[in-house]
Amino acid sequence: MEITRGGFTVFARVVGDPDARALLYLQGGPGFPAPRERFEWMNVALARGYQVVLLDQRGTGRSTRIDAATPELISTDVLTRLRADEIVADAESVREELGLDQWDVLGQSFGGFCLLHYLAVRPERVGRALFTGGLASISTGPEDVYRATFAKLKRRHLQFNEQYPAAERKVLEVCRHLDAQEEFLPTGERLSAKRLRTVGIELGREGGFASLARLFEAPFHTNGRLRTDFLAAVGDRVSFAKGPLYAAVHESIYGGTVPGATAWAAERVSAELDGFAPDASPDDAEFYLTGEHIFPFQFAEDPALRPFSAAADALAQKDDWSNLYAGLVGGHDAYAAVYTDDIFVPREQSLETASHIGAQVFETDRFQHDGLRRHGKAVLGRLLDMAGI
Repeated sequence: MEITRGGFTVFARVVGDPDARALLYLQGGPGFPAPRERFEWMNVALARGYQVVLLDQRGTGRSTRIDAATPELISTDVLTRLRADEIVADAESVREELGLDQWDVLGQSFGGFCLLHYLAVRPERVGRALFTGGLASISTGPEDVYRATFAKLKRRHLQFNEQYPAAERKVLEVCRHLDAQEEFLPTGERLSAKRLRTVGIELGREGGFASLARLFEAPFHTNGRLRTDFLAAVGDRVSFAKGPLYAAVHESIYGGTVPGATAWAAERVSAELDGFAPDASPDDAEFYLTGEHIFPFQFAEDPALRPFSAAADALAQKDDWSNLYAGLVGGHDAYAAVYTDDIFVPREQSLETASHIGAQVFETDRFQHDGLRRHGKAVLGRLLDMAGI
């Protein structure tokens, strides 16, 4: 189904019995559509008596997509309308179009941030609130969020180094090489060491350690140049062509929780921390890959992000964001999966928010941030058991 709201076309796909209780799925990101694959968690939801509503958030999927081919939509004004408040308002329009008085909502990662806003502004329309890796801090600004995520990432990186010391050596060797010699990705742009380091986002995904170890297993030719298959694999990982909005609006999702502009908070915080700054040297005592953090240099170096550069910078300077969680109180019928080692949404902040809204929590160190995608029965099944479904 499609609706039109505020100049955007919004698409939602409904799977299952139209007479069953509805479960709205809010995708993680920001900037990604609902999945097209039939993941295990969907089968769990259908088997428990739900119809599943899969919303392509504005700017993504079959909703009005924003990318380099739509320059007329790349503006600060448009990007400010891609936050949780507008996504929830879109969801409300979909709910009304379906003729539903209420639905249960499953929020994964950023989708959980949206669900928190939903509970703040239209709690009567949400039956059960289900969170998987998506309990945002409702009291701290982006600087404190990033200090926590960098700390989690450092811990994971040290574990990676211990398990795969040969890969650690290759990471350092490749970064030294990129600082000294030009290498180019298949898309034509020079690969910098600081951009290469963003592959560290894999450290927060299940199987990410092994995936990175394979990537760095044999990056060089015998003549000292980087292999083209290695460069192609890196290019796939560091390009935002498939989801440019993730980078363009990433920090804006934290705007308004405390007053002021986000002002490229990840870069500012990284400069305070040994081994994380974009200009960190592989010859320093500490040197780490980076994670889900977004830096200004990416908008200069990634062809998919260059059209967003001016709008993203203006977004970073915007200082009048509304607080998306104002009015959020406790007493909700809420259930949350919290991952102990989550480098995207830190455990401690998640537990604080869960306590605030009165959510029942199950915490696990068995899964990473992608636990719902990888282990749908274990994650969603456990939440539904807790909810008595």
